[in-house]
Amino acid sequence: MGVVKESPYSLKRIMISRTKFDEWLNKSKPGDKITYYRGYIMGPHLQKYSPTSDERRVRAIKNYAYKAYEHNVVTLIQKKHDDFDYEYIAVRK
Repeated sequence: MGVVKESPYSLKRIMISRTKFDEWLNKSKPGDKITYYRGYIMGPHLQKYSPTSDERRVRAIKNYAYKAYEHNVVTLIQKKHDDFDYEYIAVRK
């Protein structure tokens, strides 16, 4: 038997709203993690499997997560899956 590769079309498309991010911040404990975006956050139009090509929405969640980082509420991590395919994760402090 051969190895079965996951189709790129079945990858989870993840992008949470600022409201969902806020809800998570209010309920999370130190060490809890949330993936707030999957794709290429710096240019969603460059990643054909991106959850959205609406750069305003992407910029909004990116900026919101970064403000939480600046206020020392979270640590931000990115995990590379493939070219232009990253998972952006916030870890509660």
